[in-house]
Amino acid sequence: MQVSGTTILTRKTLVTRKFGSDAWQGFFRDMALSHPCFRRPITAQSRIPLEDFLAFHDELVGRFYPNGRDDLFVLGAESARWALIDGPLKDFVRDPGIDTVVESFPRLWQRYFAETESRSEARLVEAGVEFRVHNLPAWHPYFEHFVIGYMREMLEIYCANSIWTRRLSQGIGRDYSYLLAMDPVHVPPPASTSLPLARARELTLRELEVLRLVGSGKTNREIAAILCISQKTVQHHVAHAYEKVGLCSRAGAALWLAERGLVR
Repeated sequence: MQVSGTTILTRKTLVTRKFGSDAWQGFFRDMALSHPCFRRPITAQSRIPLEDFLAFHDELVGRFYPNGRDDLFVLGAESARWALIDGPLKDFVRDPGIDTVVESFPRLWQRYFAETESRSEARLVEAGVEFRVHNLPAWHPYFEHFVIGYMREMLEIYCANSIWTRRLSQGIGRDYSYLLAMDPVHVPPPASTSLPLARARELTLRELEVLRLVGSGKTNREIAAILCISQKTVQHHVAHAYEKVGLCSRAGAALWLAERGLVR
């Protein structure tokens, strides 16, 4: 999978607005030192390898949005508002009618993600919009919490209704589905049930080993070299460990390990 450079431009705008240009420049320089793809010019038309993008995303979240799932929803919403109103995608939805907006959801997935078998679909139902994602490379907080925050805000931009979310599918895996509800009369479920609950399950020895390396500050590339496995395998171990213990970022992993005396 390749990720659109629009994601990087959006993060630059949001971080610079909130934390200043020096914060962005320092962060981006650190990423360029550890991931050479960020030393090349990146525009809205650039494509970032998924491994490098997720490393970028995790580091950015750890530094600037450390409060887990809720912060990812907020980051997704802020990203949608800038990209679709002021940014590279301001002309993406030319007809703001609800049918056209819903039909644009799968096209938006294709705009952000290339060279992938993953896809999204959306359909208008009585209560709102059913949004489904299929065949992710692996589950990662970005692909769910950030994406749902983005899609919810997209509806907020074009609809007068307030939008609330309810997860329709069970468990966390390569497929998931949500209802993005627009009915102002229907009472939404409590906040604790409108988002997926993390399932605390026992980590395998390998997952714990990888998580401890993540907590010590190692990149996926460094972990792969240390354990003599591929970066894709590392990515899968990280995703499974995050899912099992309910983590969303590397900073969260470090805190979780420290609380249990598991820091390397």
